[in-house]
Amino acid sequence: MRNNRCFLDTSALIALNDVKDQYHEKSRDIAASLKDSRLILSDAVVTETYSLLRYRSGFNIARYFLDTVVTDDSFMIVEITPSIRENTLQILDQYCEHKISYCDALSVAVMNEQQIETIFAFDYHFEMMGVRLVRI
Repeated sequence: MRNNRCFLDTSALIALNDVKDQYHEKSRDIAASLKDSRLILSDAVVTETYSLLRYRSGFNIARYFLDTVVTDDSFMIVEITPSIRENTLQILDQYCEHKISYCDALSVAVMNEQQIETIFAFDYHFEMMGVRLVRI
């Protein structure tokens, strides 16, 4: 099961849940290709996604997203440990010349700790940080 895991970024979750998003159709195709994968995310991604959906798409869509990731066994929300936080700071320092958010650095740190090789994202700076994007 370890090889069949994929980390989820806010950009992909927004695209999936917002029909007006420029990547909505593409995100649906990618999500279909991940139907047998264990989907991993952090509370930071959940928080960021819920907030953006709440303001862009309204309460019902944001709440549906939240209910789905919290109750569906396909999703695993990783607990953030001190070592993940430490690695996050190292990533931010390493890429200080780039506009990397704390949430994105935390996502890469979780991937490092959990040995997750791919991320479902539309933020291409993840590739700069050595992470492979899911493509179809």
